[in-house]
Amino acid sequence: MSKRKKSPPAAVKRRRDRSAVAEQNRKLASGVSTSLRPKPAKESEPLYRVSGPGRWSMKVWGYLVIAALILGYVYWPTIAWMVDSWQNEPDYGHGWFVLPLAIYLCYQRADKFPGASSGVAWGGLALVMLAVVMRIGSRMAYADFFDAYSLVPLIAGAVWCLLGFRAMLWALPAILFLLFAVPLPYRMESGLSWQLQGVATEFSTFLLRAVGLPAVSEGHLVWIGDEKLMVEEACSGLRIFVGMAACAYFWAVLNDRHWSDRMVLCVAAVPLALFVNAMRIVLIGVLYQWIESPSGQHMVHDVSGYLMIAASFALLGAISVYWRQVYKKVPVMTARETLRGSLGHS
Repeated sequence: MSKRKKSPPAAVKRRRDRSAVAEQNRKLASGVSTSLRPKPAKESEPLYRVSGPGRWSMKVWGYLVIAALILGYVYWPTIAWMVDSWQNEPDYGHGWFVLPLAIYLCYQRADKFPGASSGVAWGGLALVMLAVVMRIGSRMAYADFFDAYSLVPLIAGAVWCLLGFRAMLWALPAILFLLFAVPLPYRMESGLSWQLQGVATEFSTFLLRAVGLPAVSEGHLVWIGDEKLMVEEACSGLRIFVGMAACAYFWAVLNDRHWSDRMVLCVAAVPLALFVNAMRIVLIGVLYQWIESPSGQHMVHDVSGYLMIAASFALLGAISVYWRQVYKKVPVMTARETLRGSLGHS
């Protein structure tokens, strides 16, 4: 008997491709939604599901409390510096809400949690060592902000070690959100505030002229007739600038749309912050023409600050709603649904 010749690898591959295409066609003909993309490779590490916090044992909670106490003890000087900034500097009053919102991000994205690794992932020690190096460098340079930044690789490395690399990637957006709780370096804060003062002065002068008031800018001063309006550092808009950046990042993480849609909102936060701050200065300049008492002007200044925060968040939400209405998600339809729709319109 003659031996049967073996099929060459190329021919075998072609037959497999034809059978795969035939299977896809059968699924499409039967109305089953399918994808032509190749199946993802099997995960390199075994993952297992983790129960919610409501089902955690007292032992697990005890470990978490001990870890939090150790972290608080090690970073106590840095945490005290951050809390002092939250209390005494209006530009960073939002710091109290950063940690609860970061936890809320994890809660809202719990359905996307990939699972935890079965063993300890020692690769996370690289991030822990990076945090140690950052702490040493911050102490040598007397840079408190750099010491606070080391919390991010430390927490990310701990999650990587205990839950695995995929779990760390899942928690990374919430961990990065903690950066908004750290005050900016003094040089960056001073330089940014100075630039924002100049932009706010020129922009508000333009708007005051648009509403018919004789406004002239001089440095960081706005003259409205004989009334002098000083755009001080507290009115530069740094507070709303940082707050809107945090709000835009928070929305972008929770949004399940394409990354370009998320980027639009993050970029829009910058001009919105400048516009709202300029509108506040315009409102103050207009009302100061009618209110002459120092107590009344002080009340207008404070109330307009709160209105500015509410208006900025409202505009940010309006842009997100408008963008979702203009660029709606394209529905995924099977071949049968497409044919039914075309026949229905014919």
